[in-house]
Parts: sequence; C-alpha cells; structure tokens
Amino acid sequence: MKRKAKLLSGLLIIMTATISCKSGSKDSPAEGTDFLADCPVVGQYVQTENGKILSCEETLLTDTVRFPLSYFAEEIEIIKLDNREEALVGATEITVSDNHILAHSGYPPTAFKLFDRKGIYISDVGAVGEGPGEYRTVYDAQIDESNQRIYLMPWQSDKLLVFDMQGKALDPIPLGIRCPKAKIKADAAKGTITVFSLPWPQLPAFVWTQDMTGKHIQEIAPGHLEVTPNFNTEICCYSNVKNVSDFSLYCMDPTRADSLYQYDASNNRLQPVFTFHHKTADPVPWHGYCEWPDHFVGNFSGPPVVRRHEHGTTMTPGETFHYIISKRTGKGAYLKMYNDYFGNLEIAYPSYAFSKGYFIRNMEPGVLLADIEKALKNTDI
Repeated sequence: MKRKAKLLSGLLIIMTATISCKSGSKDSPAEGTDFLADCPVVGQYVQTENGKILSCEETLLTDTVRFPLSYFAEEIEIIKLDNREEALVGATEITVSDNHILAHSGYPPTAFKLFDRKGIYISDVGAVGEGPGEYRTVYDAQIDESNQRIYLMPWQSDKLLVFDMQGKALDPIPLGIRCPKAKIKADAAKGTITVFSLPWPQLPAFVWTQDMTGKHIQEIAPGHLEVTPNFNTEICCYSNVKNVSDFSLYCMDPTRADSLYQYDASNNRLQPVFTFHHKTADPVPWHGYCEWPDHFVGNFSGPPVVRRHEHGTTMTPGETFHYIISKRTGKGAYLKMYNDYFGNLEIAYPSYAFSKGYFIRNMEPGVLLADIEKALKNTDI
C-alpha cells in the first residue's frame, strides 16, 4: 500500500495512506519506537472455531496517546480543485484513485463530479433523477481505472450503476437483491464484485461475490447478524489493509454487542477478528470499529442526544471516545491525533481518520481561512 498524504482544495482535501508506522519526524516517537509500549495490555487473543479474535476490555483502558498524523502518513499534497462554475462542489465525501478524484453528491442531491489528480474538472458523472443512469442518494462509490469504469451504489437498488471515465452512463450491473444500503468492492483482475448489504432478515444474502453480469458465485445469509429492517444501522468497510475486506455494523436502534469481521472470500466466511467489551451493557453504547495494518481502532459514545423538532426526532452521539490497540501486543490507549502537516489542528474523529488507505479532508475556502487563522495563533508552529 502506498503511503501518501494528499490535500485537495477548491475546496481542499487532505489525503494520506495508512501503513505501518513512519517515524523520525520531530513530533513522532523515535525510530522503531512503539508508541503504545508503555501502555497496559487491554486485550487478549481468544481462540475460536475458525481462528483468533482480539477481545478487549474498556475497563483496562487507562492511558491516552496523542500523536501526529505523520506517524501513519508520509507526505501531504495540496490540490486546488477547478473553480469553473460547472466544477464547483461542496464539502462532500471524496473517492480517489491513482489518476482521478471523484466528488460525491451533496444535499440536496447533485451530480457526482470527476476531476483528474491535478484538480482539473473532467465531467459530471450521470445526473440526479429517477431515469436510467440517474440517482439521488448514493451509499458507496468506486473508481476502477483498469477497466475505465466508475461504480455508484444507490441506497436502495438491485442494480450497480456504471459509468465510463467521461461520466457517460453504461449498462448497470444487476445485483439480484434489492440492497438496503450496500458497500461494494470491485476486483478488476478477477472480474468480480463483492457486496456488503444490511443483513435484513428477509434477504437471502447480505454478503456475496458475483461476476460483472450479475451471476452470484457465493453468498452468506444474514443468520445471527440480522438487524431490525430499518435504516438505523450503518455498514463500515474501510479497506485500509491490503487484500483484506473488513466489515462491521454500526447499530444505533437498537444497539448491541458485536465484532469486526474480515471476509474470507476463499472460504466464503466472515471471520471475527476484533471485539470490545463496554462497561455499560444495558444499553450498549453506540460504537464502531476500524482496522489499520498494525492496529485496531474504535470509538464509543455516551448517551445519544435527542432533539425534537417540527419534522420529527433526531439523535446524535453523546461524548465520543476513541481508542487504539496494537494487534501484536494487545496494548492500547485512548486515542487523540493532530494534523502536524496543517497547523497541528486536532483531528476530530481519529478512529475514522483513514478510509481506503487515505486521510482526506475536503474544505471550502471559508473553512480553510478559519483554520489558517486558528493555526496562526499557535506560537509553537
């Protein structure tokens, strides 16, 4: 996996790839140092029928580590996005590949926009609507440069939308199942797509591998992972580790104890690899998991904040705590991270810092200006 840090502007984005620890910068631990070496052991490996799972206890977390982004990233790149009228985007999600940048739709829905890696606008990708090649809410996206394709996965659809690298709609790929939210992972070399969908009880499968024509090669039924058939659960597939497909569920209503899994495609099996035992078991806190090459990271929140308004009720997480645990030693601590490439500003959600090997921050110019003014007040820079 390449180790890169990228930042795009136009907006402006910071992107960095995760890998084993980089050290030697002035703010990082010394060369070869394990920054968790002096922390307590908070997890032990437990043998299961299919392998080992690292099982950790919140009660054992006592230390806090704060380290710079450069400990996991090698470089930063600033890319100013094209500012032509047709190229403007909001502070949306970003998908990157070796040669392209894909800016996601915002709200209200707008068309995805494709740029090259220098930030030059290429085209819109499809359009917002209900017709062929059109979409509204998209849950996942992938750029497949080897096949010159872009894939968009709508929130609820039995088809994966396909576009060429000029944004023109091509024939969609049938999925065989109407997916209530789904993450996709296309493998150009094998000509396959792996799909992770919400494990609603009425679905025949929630994880499967298929070819590009829609033929299912193998699949897994929801089984014990069934969730209430609503949209109060998120699918987490961060893909930060080469050749590993990680999968977990962020269950909000109701919450429950669960695990982080790896999908073993060769045996068509979900293998649990990490779990975390909370002090509070009734109810289980809102929580999420993520895998990095040498660590498991996660978060959990205090009681949700409930807000009632004229359109209904919304819930947001209470105070959120992040942690990091070494795969090798089981040592761990609460986690804080700051962006030493960019004014030493705190990273708000460090356990979610990396996705698909990158740290990405997409910034509107006004936000960038505010961050610069804040950073200039720090006399330690």
